[in-house]
Amino acid sequence: MAAVKMTLVLVALALFLAYYGDQPVPEGIAEPHWPAKAKMIKRTAARNLAKIGEYIGVGTEAQNFRSILSCPWTNMKIKDAAYQDGLKRTNTEFNGVKVRIYSPPSAARSSSKVPGLVFIHGGGWVLGIDANDQVASHLAKQLGAVVVSVDYRLAPEHVFPAAYDDSVAATKFFLKNAEKYNVDSSRIGITGDSAGGNLAAAVTLTLAKEKGLPKLKTQALLYPCLQAIDFNTPSYINHGQVNTLSKDLMVSFWLWYLNNDLSFKQVFEANNHTSDQLKKSQYAGYMDPQMVDVTQVKKENIKFPEIPNIATILDPRFAPLMADDADLEGLAPTYVMTCEYDVLKDDGVMYATRLQKAGVRVEHDYYEHGYHGFINLFDVYELAGTAMQNWLAYLKKNL
Repeated sequence: MAAVKMTLVLVALALFLAYYGDQPVPEGIAEPHWPAKAKMIKRTAARNLAKIGEYIGVGTEAQNFRSILSCPWTNMKIKDAAYQDGLKRTNTEFNGVKVRIYSPPSAARSSSKVPGLVFIHGGGWVLGIDANDQVASHLAKQLGAVVVSVDYRLAPEHVFPAAYDDSVAATKFFLKNAEKYNVDSSRIGITGDSAGGNLAAAVTLTLAKEKGLPKLKTQALLYPCLQAIDFNTPSYINHGQVNTLSKDLMVSFWLWYLNNDLSFKQVFEANNHTSDQLKKSQYAGYMDPQMVDVTQVKKENIKFPEIPNIATILDPRFAPLMADDADLEGLAPTYVMTCEYDVLKDDGVMYATRLQKAGVRVEHDYYEHGYHGFINLFDVYELAGTAMQNWLAYLKKNL
């Protein structure tokens, strides 16, 4: 099976690279354009090959997509292991959940306890932990903190709430057992990008209500996906064709996480997975602070189309933007990063706005020329390097 997939990857890369090589990069994306273009080519080629694989009986689309993007041959830059130098990297389990611990030398040598950071990787709840290994390593080194990256169960083999449950369990374990890692339990934060930002926000909402547990010091959310009721927000409309993260792929990610049934993709893309009742309710108002004549309704009274698990889209553990106003009050100081060329831009902006109105201290970094996922290229892409420095500066100040 592995040999067949590798062969498919190599053949497809040769074919699709030529075909998609001329795909235009939006003019507003910061120079140089090659990082964005390479990511577009890789994502588009991988997605098409994944579909072909499923059609001919080689895995499912999601499994093939994961396999292709995790293959070293598909990496747009060849990383050596230098970024790991000096780090102690340990794969272990926290309360039955797989995690990877990054401990810099400074943490081991410190006579006093150091900060801790829970890192939850992105990838649409479908892609694995390794794609963010360099970012997690960089955070640990630069912060002098112990970073715990959560290797949560992946969709679509494990639909919601598996990834959420794993993220909560691992975070609680770290908070309760911080001393074992020379970490100050009062200086532990949580961060995540994209789907990881979704999970980090959901964990923060949940643990804010926990009694007898150290509180998270801060949450830092990088271009998070936070709602699944409106796929026609301005950012989805304006940038849905940008293949660093297209509307088509983002809707697929949501469905793989929700119920693993892509037969409803067109229904979701057209916003026909909700109802007029929902579109006039407080939940629609959570996305549009200017909305008037909002009708207060109970979740159990909202009617949905016949779609498996569809009511889950109003669960804040699944879609944190659906949290009620009272649940946002008193949350930890929050950092939100958003980018112009990103279907998820409005999700982050809306959440930052709601948190501020709830009295939460929020810092919002917006990159007019950035695109989804660019932080992973911090060492080769100038704008991403700037974003990384700003992210690090926030964490140094707030952990």
